[in-house]
Amino acid sequence: MTKGSFIEMNCPIAQTLEQVGEWWTFVILRDAFCGASRFQDFQKRLGISTNVLTRRLARLVDSGIFTREPSETDARVVHYRLTQKGYALYPILTAMTLWGEQWVPHPEGARVKLIERATGAPIAGVHILSAAGRALTPEEIDTVAGPAAADRTHALMRMREETINNDE
Repeated sequence: MTKGSFIEMNCPIAQTLEQVGEWWTFVILRDAFCGASRFQDFQKRLGISTNVLTRRLARLVDSGIFTREPSETDARVVHYRLTQKGYALYPILTAMTLWGEQWVPHPEGARVKLIERATGAPIAGVHILSAAGRALTPEEIDTVAGPAAADRTHALMRMREETINNDE
């Protein structure tokens, strides 16, 4: 494993971070979910240098999180559009927003509020749901090694099981 890369680590969290773990990624995604699609939109809103933004957008395109589409009205303009894989990151972005508002609050109050468009009511949060739709706590969820798990994963699962058994 090279410094700064999780490419060799056989772990879904590490592989997710390999694609979206760079710190500019989620603010780029935030702006995309708010309607930004052109390079100039991202650059102006974020104040990011053009070379860094170019690399980040290229990485998001290469990862299949964005597509790069020429404008229908101006061939010089390119739009970066979220793919299905990109849209699947929205719950993570929402969880980060809610976590930030709760645990790193602004002294003057909320910076953003997430509300249901149809009702205007605040969202209930981001939860992990049982098959029956009930919100689960971390204590109610078991993590088990799958068929592609590496030896390190099996060791981690054994450690987790020992911790759970010792806490009981």
